[in-house]
Amino acid sequence: MQMADGLVIAVCLGAIVTDSRWRRIPNWLTFPAIGLGLAVNALDSGWSGLGRAVVGLLVALLLTVPLFALNFVKAGDVKLMAAFGTIKGVGAPPIQSFALWAFLYGALIGGFWAMAVLLRAKSLGVAWQRVWGMVAHLIGLPIPAKKQEEANALRLPMPYGIALSLGALMALALEELFGRPFPLLGA
Repeated sequence: MQMADGLVIAVCLGAIVTDSRWRRIPNWLTFPAIGLGLAVNALDSGWSGLGRAVVGLLVALLLTVPLFALNFVKAGDVKLMAAFGTIKGVGAPPIQSFALWAFLYGALIGGFWAMAVLLRAKSLGVAWQRVWGMVAHLIGLPIPAKKQEEANALRLPMPYGIALSLGALMALALEELFGRPFPLLGA
């Protein structure tokens, strides 16, 4: 196991603990991880390693900052993904970037988790009604009238850093097994 992989695992475990316990991912976890990611890559491969780390950081920010602006993720989630992008750097080819696949796997895990919470709270219908309202608004259709009150399950904060960390661990496991975070895509 490389130093970068161990650092990803440590950051994931820290984020899972802090986000599940306090519903936040603290700066004392993410900022040192970003700095260590830059240092590890620079020590490993010099200027080219530092460049890959910076581009990995940019990939992570491109994925998460728009979602932060739309209030879909919190700042801690953005910094967590920035840490993953910096630690693992940009992929070769870039479509195999660790941050991209950690984010996508985390989104899948988070989506299934949210569906389970909504099903358990019997709020799935209300959630679909909201989604359809957003889609209708985007494509210019009349927005359907609300038939039910918003369920409490839709207002619960979700510790998304847990899903992102599990997505990163999944990407790391696939990278270990197949040499790339998404094995179905050519190297």
